[in-house]
Amino acid sequence: MTTNTIPATKNLSTLALAEALSAKDNKYQLLYFPFHGAVTCLRAMFSMSNLDFESVYSTVNYVDDVIAKKGFESMFPNRSEWTADKPLAPFGHLPILYIETKSKEIIELAELSTIEFFIAEKMNLLGDNEMEKQLVSMYRSNTQALFDKLVTTVLRAPKEHAAQMMEIFITTILPEWASYHERILQANGANGHYVGNNLTLADFKTGTMIDNLVSISGELVISREKTPAIFAVYDNLEKNPKYAKWKASEEWKAYDSISKALAPF
Repeated sequence: MTTNTIPATKNLSTLALAEALSAKDNKYQLLYFPFHGAVTCLRAMFSMSNLDFESVYSTVNYVDDVIAKKGFESMFPNRSEWTADKPLAPFGHLPILYIETKSKEIIELAELSTIEFFIAEKMNLLGDNEMEKQLVSMYRSNTQALFDKLVTTVLRAPKEHAAQMMEIFITTILPEWASYHERILQANGANGHYVGNNLTLADFKTGTMIDNLVSISGELVISREKTPAIFAVYDNLEKNPKYAKWKASEEWKAYDSISKALAPF
């Protein structure tokens, strides 16, 4: 039984750790499962950053079975077992980000929102002032809530209720989100951004969710005709050369293939 969970530094003050976190030459490891899941946005951000980053993986048997069936073993070497990682994780779930400093200190950050905001700050994706930062946080948080509802309402529903819960998500939850966000984005000029004219964490969060939302609902709720401002966010991200390179990579395609194999819909 192996683990990719790394012991974090314990003997430094928060002031010293804060100074270490602000360094520009740190190395980053993201521990998560080898599929899209909750880190689609985060991996996209890393792919467009200049940070020294790599992914490491924890898996369970049914994911390993898909990896073997798809022939992806060589793409995901040294996978650890989630049963070994879970007791060592700060809150018993993933993702976890490990930051290795120049002095070889290891700093551990858990919780998706914490990690996303930390990397967004590194990449200047939180707007140009405090008000824009709060708007970015607000829009990102609401889209994350949509993802969380998809997981809790549909993916974790008993099999006998899954179809009913999916109908509720598609006919009630998703249209409500789309209505609010289309209005917000139209108010900003439908320019492909939530705040001003710059790429922010809020754009990443929505832009990286559209493929998934359209795959489960078709064009019933979200389309270029019905929600042009939402699709402008998607299109703006898609045309970014670094993001396009990321989505064309074998790594992204492997995550996508495994995700689709695991999806119950």
